[in-house]
Amino acid sequence: MNNFIRKEVEMTSEIERMNNMRGNILRGVLVGSVIAFCIFMYPSIFSLFINIRYRWSYRYLVGAFILWLLVLLIFMTRYWLYKKKLKRDPSFRTAVNDERVKLNWLRAYRFTFFIATGITIVWKLFESSFSHELLMGKFHLPNGPFLILYVALISLIGSFLYYNREVKDG
Repeated sequence: MNNFIRKEVEMTSEIERMNNMRGNILRGVLVGSVIAFCIFMYPSIFSLFINIRYRWSYRYLVGAFILWLLVLLIFMTRYWLYKKKLKRDPSFRTAVNDERVKLNWLRAYRFTFFIATGITIVWKLFESSFSHELLMGKFHLPNGPFLILYVALISLIGSFLYYNREVKDG
């Protein structure tokens, strides 16, 4: 009986460790993406105050994209190791990816869909409005698909981490 309880406690602690590992991977991608997004948007915001040249802002865009790819590469490697650990034991995999986690992913996808749709609508309204013509010489927005991709990724991971937060002490 004692061995059974000990194995149950070990399994529970291993599940918590894997959940923490998943959370750390997602937090790392979120922080790296937010930093890359800030670098990505820096020339656009900075162009409101001073006149910048295209080549200068292009370096920021390329740098942000390279930083983002490096972050994704590092954390995809960590995710691969995480999945490799989960493949060892099917019952362990089902315990880590239970119905609650699957429901939280679906809720996060739904939230991200509405955010991406909203950003696309606002983007198109801005492009077709009169204020776009007034600000065109001063405010340079980055390419739309990259902006939507960044915001969609940030909102997906952030909303999943929000929905999947554990209730601590009570």
